[in-house]
This record gives sequence, C-alpha cells and structure tokens, in this order.
Amino acid sequence: MTAPEPGPAGARGAATVPGGATDLRRHVPRIALDWDDDAPGRTWQQVDATLVFADISGFTALTEKLARRGRIGAEELIETLNRIFGGILSQAAVRGGELLKFGGDALLFVFRGDDHAARACRSAVDMRTALRAAAATPTSVGRLSLSISIGVHSGPVDFFLVGSPTRELLVLGEAATSTAEAEHAAVAGEILLTTGTAQRLPGGSAEPRPDGLHRLRWRRTRPPEGDAPPAPAVQEARLRTLFPHDLGDHLGPAVPEPEHKLATIAFARFSGTDDLLRTRGPDAVGAALHETVSVFEEAMNRERVSLLATDLDSDGGKLFMASGVPYSTEDDEGRMLRAMRAVLDRGTPLPVQIGVNRGHVFAAEVGTPARAAYSAMGDTTNTAARIMSKAPAGSLFAHPQVLEHSRTLFATAPVGPFVMKGKAAPVPVFAVGEELGARDDERGAGAPLIGRDDELAAVRAALVGALDGGGGVLTIAGATGTGKSRILAEALDGLGASVVTVRAEPYGMTSPYRMLRDPVRRAFGVERADPDTMAAQLLATFRERMPDRLALAPLLEPVVMIPIPDTPESSVVEARFRPGLIADLMVRLISSSVPGRFVLVVEEAHWADAASSAVLAHVATAAQGRPWAVVVVRRGEGAGLELEHGPRVELGPIADDVLARFVIGATAAAPLRPHEVDAIVARAEGNPLYAEELVRAFREVGSLEAMPESLHAALDAQVDALDPGSRRLLRYASVLGRSFRTEVLAETLREDDVAVDAASLGRLADFLEADGPGRMRFRNSMIRDSAYDGLAFRTRATLHGAAGRAVEALSSDLDADADTLSLHFSRAGDDARTWVHARRAGRRAQRAYANTDAAVQFQRAYDAALALGDVPLHERREVLVDLVEVCTAAGLFDQALDAVRRGARLAAGDPEWSATFQVLRMRILNVVGDYRAALRVITTTLRTLEPRDTEEARRLRARLVSGRALIRRNQGQWREARAASEGMLDEVRRAGDVDALVATFVTYDIARFVLGEHGVGALAQEALDIARRERRLSGAAEAAFVLGNFRFLTGRWREAVELYEESRRVAAEAGDLVYAATAGANLAELLLTRSELERCEGVLDDALRAAIAAGAGPLAAHTRMLSARLQIAQGRYELAEETAVRAEEDLLAYSQSVPALEARLARAESLSRRGIGDRAWELVVDLAPYSSAEAASLLPRAHLERARAELVLGRLDAALADVDAGLAAAREQGSDFEELRLVLLRGEVATAAGDRAAAAAAAADAAALRARIQGEGAVSSSPG
Repeated sequence: MTAPEPGPAGARGAATVPGGATDLRRHVPRIALDWDDDAPGRTWQQVDATLVFADISGFTALTEKLARRGRIGAEELIETLNRIFGGILSQAAVRGGELLKFGGDALLFVFRGDDHAARACRSAVDMRTALRAAAATPTSVGRLSLSISIGVHSGPVDFFLVGSPTRELLVLGEAATSTAEAEHAAVAGEILLTTGTAQRLPGGSAEPRPDGLHRLRWRRTRPPEGDAPPAPAVQEARLRTLFPHDLGDHLGPAVPEPEHKLATIAFARFSGTDDLLRTRGPDAVGAALHETVSVFEEAMNRERVSLLATDLDSDGGKLFMASGVPYSTEDDEGRMLRAMRAVLDRGTPLPVQIGVNRGHVFAAEVGTPARAAYSAMGDTTNTAARIMSKAPAGSLFAHPQVLEHSRTLFATAPVGPFVMKGKAAPVPVFAVGEELGARDDERGAGAPLIGRDDELAAVRAALVGALDGGGGVLTIAGATGTGKSRILAEALDGLGASVVTVRAEPYGMTSPYRMLRDPVRRAFGVERADPDTMAAQLLATFRERMPDRLALAPLLEPVVMIPIPDTPESSVVEARFRPGLIADLMVRLISSSVPGRFVLVVEEAHWADAASSAVLAHVATAAQGRPWAVVVVRRGEGAGLELEHGPRVELGPIADDVLARFVIGATAAAPLRPHEVDAIVARAEGNPLYAEELVRAFREVGSLEAMPESLHAALDAQVDALDPGSRRLLRYASVLGRSFRTEVLAETLREDDVAVDAASLGRLADFLEADGPGRMRFRNSMIRDSAYDGLAFRTRATLHGAAGRAVEALSSDLDADADTLSLHFSRAGDDARTWVHARRAGRRAQRAYANTDAAVQFQRAYDAALALGDVPLHERREVLVDLVEVCTAAGLFDQALDAVRRGARLAAGDPEWSATFQVLRMRILNVVGDYRAALRVITTTLRTLEPRDTEEARRLRARLVSGRALIRRNQGQWREARAASEGMLDEVRRAGDVDALVATFVTYDIARFVLGEHGVGALAQEALDIARRERRLSGAAEAAFVLGNFRFLTGRWREAVELYEESRRVAAEAGDLVYAATAGANLAELLLTRSELERCEGVLDDALRAAIAAGAGPLAAHTRMLSARLQIAQGRYELAEETAVRAEEDLLAYSQSVPALEARLARAESLSRRGIGDRAWELVVDLAPYSSAEAASLLPRAHLERARAELVLGRLDAALADVDAGLAAAREQGSDFEELRLVLLRGEVATAAGDRAAAAAAAADAAALRARIQGEGAVSSSPG
C-alpha cells in the first residue's frame, strides 16, 4: 500500500486503521509481529541488519518554550511532533525502515533484508531533508530551529522479546551501543557510519574520520521505488501478547481522542546488560531481561499502571510508565508508588533505578496512521525522567507532590533539591522507602460543621444507644466531600469510647484482609521490624490476652501479613473454616483489649475487600448486647461492606444559603465578591469539600472555572469508566455547558457522525438527566467541568464553532442567546462573530444591571475587536466606556483602570473623548480613596476642555466639577465641598446630566447639614425624585443614602432605616456593590445606635467583606471603625481597641481625618471600659481637633469620652464639667442620642460621688429622653 501522508495521528476526526484489534499493529515493530514465525519460543534472536539512530537537537528547547504556554503548548508540541516525525516515518517506511523506538526527540529504526545498509543510508538522507521541510513551518514561539544528527551501524543486531504476560521488544548489545555512539559523535546535520556500514556501501560514499567512524557524503538520493510494505497479518491472540492489555483496549478500536490528563509518570532504568552479554551470552541476558520486565509487569498489572514504552539506554534500557493515562483512578499516585516499591522490594536480576513525578500531561498518538506511538508528554514527563537520572541503583525517588497525594504513606527521606534543566529553581526530591499504611483523609477536617444539625443528632443518638449497652451498627452514607467523617468525629466527641478506625483503599479490593493489617498489628503491639521480631511481638501479646487460643495464632498470618509458624492445631483447620475462626479471633481480641465502650469505624467501606468485610460483619453481629458500635462510613453506591441492619444516615447536598455562609467564613481573611461566592456555591452543588477546594483553586489560579487538582482524579475516573464512544459523547456535550438542548447537541455533532439518540444518551444516564422538554443537563457540574477539562484545545475550538453555528441556526431570539453565542464563538476563535454577539450580550446584561456578566462580555468584545483590527475607532471607544462603567459598578477597579488606560490611548487627539475617559478615571480613583490623583485628573481635564463650548463639553465639565465636590466631601472638607457644589447647581440643571445633578444636589445638601445650616434636604429629595423617575438607580441609591443620613442624625430613625434599605436595595439592583456596602455600613451604625447588635453585626460583616473584596479602602476603613464600636457594645474591649487602631491608621492614610477621630474615640472608650483611664485620657486630652466645623458633630462624643476617662481616674469634678460641656454641644446640635449617653454618664459620676439626688435626677432626665426618642427606635437601658 502507499504510505499515508503525515498528519496528526491523534487529531479529531483522524482516520483509523481497519481491522478491529489488529489496529494495534501500528504500535508494534514489524520484527516483533514476525517474531513467533522467525524465532518461535525464544527470547533472543540475532539479525543481520542496519540500525539508524536519529536525534533531533533543538527539540528540548522547543518543548520547554511550549511548556511555558501550559496545556495549549502541550497540544502544539504534539502537532509539531506529528508534522516532523510523520514526515520522517513516511520516508523511512518506503525504504523498508521499521520504527523500533520513539523517545520524544529521538527515533531508532532497523533495516533488514537485501541491501539494508544502502537503504538505511538513503533513508537517513531523506530524514534530514524531511526535517528541513517540516521545520519551515512557524510555531507560536517562533520558527523552529532544529537539526538532526544520525548514527548508522550495520552487522549482527541482538533483539530480545521478553516479559509476561505481554512481551516487550528490546534492542541491546554491541550493535545498539555502536549505533548510539555514532549518533553521539555526529554534529548537527551530520550522518556518521560505523565501519560495518561503510564497508557495505559503494566506494567513495563515506569519508573516514580519525575516530574510526565515517561521514556519509551523500547530499541527496534517488527516489525510492515502490511502496512501503504492508503490515503483516497477525492473529489477534498473538498481537495481544505484544502490547499491554489496558493500553491495547484504549488504542485498539480507533485512534483515541487527544486528552489533557492529570497523571503520575515514572521512568525506570535497568542496567548491566553489556557485561552480562559479554560474559554469559544472549540467553543469560534474555533470562535476566525476561524476569526484570515480568516483575515490573506483575506490579503494574496489580496496580493498574500502564507501560507506555520501553527505550534503549547505555548498558541497558528504560521503561516509561503512567497511572492516570489512559485511565484515571482515585489514587494514581499511590498506585504508582506501590507498584514501583513492589518491584524494588521483590528484587530484579538487573539493577533498577526509578523516578516518579505528578502533574498535567497531554496524552495522544504521534506519527502516522500506519506507524504511531502513544505517549504522555509535557514538563511532568521530562521532570520524571530527570528525577530517575538522580536515583542510584536500587532506589525510588519521587517529587513531594506524588507523596502528598498518595493514599498510602511511605517512609521517606529528603535527597534533593536537585538543579534540573529547564527549571528556574532546584527541584525537591524524596527517597521513597517501605509502605507504612493508609493515609487519613484530612480534607475538610478543620472546616466548621454547618447545615447538618439533624444528621448530627441522628448519628449521636445511634451512638449513644449502642454504647449504653445495647450495641449496634450505624451506616453513614454520602458522596465524597459531604462531611461523613466530620459528622462522626463531632458525634463521638465526649462519649468516652475507645475508637479504632480501619480504612479501605481503592487498590485493596483485590487484596484479602489488606485493610485490617495495620489496625490488627497495632492492637497486638507489633512495631515494624524484621518478620521474626514482629511475629514474636504478636505471639507475646496473643499469649497475654488470649492464652486459650494461642495455638490458633497462625490463622492470623494472612491478616497481619507476618509469617507465623504453624501449630498442630492450626495446620489441621480446613480452608473453608478459617475465615470464621479469624473473625472469632478478632472479636476475642477486642473483648480482651477494650473493657468498656468501643467504637469500630470502617472508613471508605465501599472499597472493603470481601475477606475483611466478612470479619467486620462478624464483629457487627457480636456487638449486639455489648457497649460496642460499628460505624460504616461509605459512599451511597458501590460494592464493599454494606451492613443491612442498623440505622442509616444519608448525607445529601446542603442548602445553597448554608454553603454560601461556609464559603464566606472560609474566605473571611480575603473576602470574595458576591458573584464569586455565588459561582463557587453553584459549582459545588451542596458539597462542602468541593466548595473548599474550589476556593483554594480560585486563590491559586485566579479563575472561577479552575478545576481543583485534588478533585481531578475522582472525577476523571468516573468519566474514564465509560466506553470510548460514550466518553467521547460526554466530553463533546460538555462544550454546551451545564444544560443544553438536545437538538443543539445533535446539530453540533452532525459533522462528526456522533450519534445523539435515545440509546446513546441512555448510556449516559448516570451523568445526564432531563431538564425539561428537549433539554438535558449534567447531573453534577463538576463532572461536566472534568469532562470539558480533558478535551484538547483544538477539539474544543472546533466544537465551540460548531455549537455556535448550531445555536445561530436554531435560535428564535438572538438577543436572548447572545451570551451563549459569544462564549462559543470566542472559544472557537471566530472574532467577527464574537464582536457582534459579545457586544449585544454585554448591553443586555448592562440593562439588567448584571454588571459582572456585562464586564465579561464587553472585555470579550474588545479583545475580538483588537484581533479583527478593522473595527471602527468610535465603536472600540464605546465598548471600552461600557466596560469601564460596568467594572466600576461591580467593584472590579483594576480591570476598570486598565480599560481606562486603553481608552485614553484610543482617544488621543480627541479632547472630548479623552475627557470622557478621564471622568471615568476620576470616579474610580475617588472610590478607591486616591483623592489626590483624582483631583489632579479633574484639574488637568478641565484645562483641556476650557476652550470648548459644545454640549458634550458642558456635560463633561459638570461631571468633573460635581466630582470635585464629591471628593471634598469624602475628604471631610465640607466648606470646599459646599462651594464647589453651589457653583454648579445651575450648570448641572442646564447640562441635563442626571448623574451629575444628583451628585451635586446631594453633596450641596450634606455639606450644608454638616456645617450646621438649617432647612437642608430639599435638593437631596429632589435628586431622589428625579433619579427614581429616570430609573437612574445609582443616583437614587446615593440620594436615598444621604437623606437617610439626615433622618438618622435628626432622630427620625424609622425613616432612616427605610431610606438606607432603599439605598442598599437599589444599589444592589444596579450592581453597584460598593455603594450597597456603603449604605449597609450606615444602616449598621443606626442599628448599633438602636442596640440591635445581632442584626448590626450581620449587616456590618456583609459591608466589610464587600468593601475589602472590591478594594474600596476608605469604605473598609470606615466599616472597621464601626466594627470597633460594635465590639465595645458587645463587651469585647481588647478586640475593639485592636480594630480601632487599624481603622484609625487606614482612615488617616486615606485623608479621612474626621472618621479617624471617631476611631480614636472608640479606642478611648474601649480603654476606659477596661479601667485603663490614663491611656484613654491621652487620646482625648486635646479638644482642638473637634473645634472645626467638619468635626463639630463629634464634639459631644469627645466630651463624653473625656468624662469617662476622668471617671475611671477618679477626677469626678472634671468629669462632671466635661459632661456639662458635652450636653451643651449635643443640645445645640439636636442630637438626642448623644444627650442621652451623656446624661447616663452623669448618673454614673453622681453615683461615684455619692450624690444620690443628682443620680436620681439624671435617671429621670434619661427616662424623659428615652420617651422622646422611643418612637424612633429601641434604645437599650444603657446605651452609653
């Protein structure tokens, strides 16, 4: 047949080789396919042939550059490999070359038959030419800079086909060594021959060198005659002996989809073959190789580790292994470590060194449809090989990530860090020793237990009932991460029971009694030592506790896995009776070891092996009538240990509002924005562990779509358990999102010939469910994310494009579908369609005040416009204005400022457009508290607009001047704020700018109020009415907020609450989370004044979290000051002082001098209430700061705190004088509440002075004041 054109063997839609299982021929060298005909029953044969070893230099550098691009770089690496090696493979095939080994950047070929030396040399020249052609194609990291060096040797070649149950082809001996040495001596572009090859070529073909090698002179060759020989027909049974079974199942039916996988990779090197071949001959080498490879295979098969490849190496060879490729399990790391440890513990005839690493790889076929290799590539693989190179013979070295994720514990010792090629920092490495047992799953152990009150009560009741003497069994069932072990730990607390935990592991289901080994050893006091010592320890304890059963101790050998010599009594026990006697011995062991309450916890019981399950069921039966409880903790599904009797507590998902509180609590130190909390709660679907891991992934990666590595394996394992067709359909469906229309799925996959019918969807019933007529949804969003995460980026892009076109064709409302279309076309790389749909989706979200969603769409639209390059300038400016506005409203200030900078560059040369972006910059700087920079922007921009008298220029000037007034207001510079706003009252009316009008009117009114003027509020009310009428939500929120302040400060508290609530609600509706938090802070202050402490704390926490998450520093500082006042009211004085100190420092940093004075007064109060009057007095001794008009409202409180400190110091006359001064100020300001606090303190001073009459008078005055303000809010009996 004709050699196929080179192409991506693993690409979506690639052709497959017909013939069912015989497709695997593309992965097996022809010499191995022919072996049983040429050398039946032998492990070794010698063939007269020519070996060609080609190494491509520059490929490692390319790999490292692409690795920096992450997963998409790994995909491009595979594409580049296919382009390069596909051409080389095709060239070699037509000249009879057989690929023996593929080593990433190196290839080993053998040429057999007539004229094999000449054909091999012609092929070497062809390879050099093919590389030049392939390297001409550019990559994302620049043009390829590759060269090839080739070594060629002819003569007797030693081949070995060894291993069981599958056989691996290995090339060893003098021919392999000579070929490798020739290649090593060659420089870039050079082909070097050994004498054995040069002698077989026509004279003058090669030029001799001093080192005994020969340089091939041929620069070009004549075209080959004929086609590549077809692959031989091979019986399926024989073929299956030449390829690992699990890998064959994956690769046999068709070329697999390329996949991103989280995998554990190992390299093992065996050595010593050259000397063995010289001294003892090929049969001895064959036997040693066969045993060594068979030991590896046995360990790999037991742990489901895949052998991906073998390769030649100096004086030996290498094995390339993976767990998690092609199939994931829930303990890929543990499986690999246990398998490799088992190899070293058993021993091999040839010395072995092993290195293990863990991380992301890209798994795909490389080559052509006729000859290919399956590999897992990426930095993870390269690092595993380098770790192996550091390990001495007989050692297992591993990266700490492997050890941390393994469910099995091992003895370890640090041996690194090692400097490695391509790594910026030395790589930590550990030597891995003996297995120590199962690791406790501590994920979520420290998290608070929330939303499980009923389940906790049920578990505790069952335990109490059992431990009170009746005995019993309890099953706690639920999905991973629902909190089963956490609830049990909480329920056991305080019950006074001895607790023993046995834990099953995924690999243990086929290992009888494995889960009991370590707990039973501990029960017998057995410590790790040599087998004889451990047996002696066990027998000593046995003799002490169960002397009447000592003769049966050998029956426990399969449980404790320690050799125990048989006794006459144990040797006669038939096999069928042994499990029952073992179970009886376990019950007796518990009875003799635990005199009172006892709880046996069986963790991960769904993985329990049958033998252990029988023992545990016997213990459960024996628990009846004893103060014992057997608690089975398991998933709801699966096999393992399932006890039918006893109560069963099922843990389902917890409610979203409860999970939201969990997320908020877990992120208290660095709060998330509300939309981020909502996104995590939605993805976690009631699972606390998922929520915790999603938060961690978001912190590490910065993406709400990031898949936590800790969950990858469990989720991938569920997807990988499907048959290839169903797995492909599920992965493709994931492109459509959590919920989708089946007609869209069918249309999307129509060009791929993927069936979307009832039968195919029915096979995915564990993953998909109906979601209304004609719709399906993923049962679990994390499964959807895992399926999507595994898709190759090129496949994703193709599918997204098909999905977008399908939605366009089927849509009845493109506006409603704009966000979906924007997503699909963006990920497909269709910039023209993305620009149209993203802009449409952004405006739709903006109208709905979904500012975070709108920001995503406008950013996507702008990125598409940049890529297109021909979008009109004014449209790019407009989309950036939209982006800045929604980002500012959503509190995404960094993104907003970045968009302003881009817009300013686009607006260069246009004064009004430039001013537009500067107005936006001013607003952001004001919110984040950079007032100086904001004022500089105003001054500069006003100067730019000065000569212009257009309507737009007048509107922009109005916004700038009203912004200046607002900034002065925020700085507490009320006179400047009043002057600036008063001068703009008429201007903003003429400009018709509602936003500027509202800002100016409310600033003018609040400045007049603070400065003590009367008759204020009319303009703020007018602003509120206008904003409500015009549906300007942000303006309405601000006006309602300011009016709320007026009502609060004049004692009209019910109206104040209503206005603050309106401000919060309207701001939240507008998506302005910062202003909603601002209104919340003032509402909290009012609630604090009314002594509604619990409600105040909740509102204040929400406001502080939103302020911190948004980066609104001044608001966060102000809210902390209020928190300090709340903590004083709660009696938490030390904490209050700490909070007030930080608040004062932050407020001063933002030039907020008046609120900083309020924080200082809170510090003084907390100190006085702790009895530290001298320090409190130091904070309030100077009244000068309160004499300014801006700080005058704090004067009554300053006198109050002076008087309180003087009372603590015993200076009663001075205290009374300050009370009187404070009362005069409070009455002048009309502040009933401050007057009440001062009157109450006067009573305390009078009591301290022994003046009962004055104390009684103060009490009467306080009662009158309460009566006056009672109608406006509940006042505590001691608000002071």
